Amino acid sequence: MHAPVLDYLLSSLRAHRSAGTAHPEAALGMEAYILHVIRLADQRALSGPEALVAANRAYNSALGLPSLPEARREPR
Repeated sequence: MHAPVLDYLLSSLRAHRSAGTAHPEAALGMEAYILHVIRLADQRALSGPEALVAANRAYNSALGLPSLPEARREPR
């Protein structure tokens, strides 16, 4: 059983991605990474603190990337 904070980080990252406040591709990749961390924590391959550190780093790195403006929205 993994810590509930891992589920919170995953749902928060999904909310940021759907709201457009996180880079969409980076957030999608980090969601997959956090899901992998949750699986490893459930299998006891990672300890609780290790899983929290890994998920938190993934969450912060996804939110730390600036969203690039799309070219189609640029004035021509």
